[in-house]
Amino acid sequence: MQHWYAVYCKPREDERAELHLQNQDFEVFRPKHRVRRRRRGGMTTLIESLFPRYLFIHLDDITQNWAPIRSTRGVAGLVRWGDRVPSVPDPVVDCLRENVDEVGCIPTPQADYKKGDRLVIREGAFAGYEGLFYGRCGEDRVMLLLEIMKQPQKMLFPEASVVRA
Repeated sequence: MQHWYAVYCKPREDERAELHLQNQDFEVFRPKHRVRRRRRGGMTTLIESLFPRYLFIHLDDITQNWAPIRSTRGVAGLVRWGDRVPSVPDPVVDCLRENVDEVGCIPTPQADYKKGDRLVIREGAFAGYEGLFYGRCGEDRVMLLLEIMKQPQKMLFPEASVVRA
């Protein structure tokens, strides 16, 4: 019976592990996503693993030889709980596989805030404060215009910590 299992990779070698496992005819899935990073003074979009240092491998737990996996370049080992190697539920991997584009990237939607939208800060030192959306700063940070001591102030917050008012 075939199941999906999680493979733990060496630091920054998940792409190498994926390639070498595929060369050994294993079915491998490494979900990726696009991230914006500052490079040489400008912003660039990079493709990175959605789960750094992890990938999924489809194995037959009865007839397939798992021994070559341990010695594959980039692989640290299979994810274990004690002596047991638990399988990843098929619906989890199926859902991820259904949502990837042609490059294998899962889209990361951004909220469609427009300048002047009222947002409430949910967490942190400014939890409960309300501000106006001013713009984006990077992929996961938003700039809000807050009124502090009767003066408008531009402040950055993680996008995950704000919601529409």
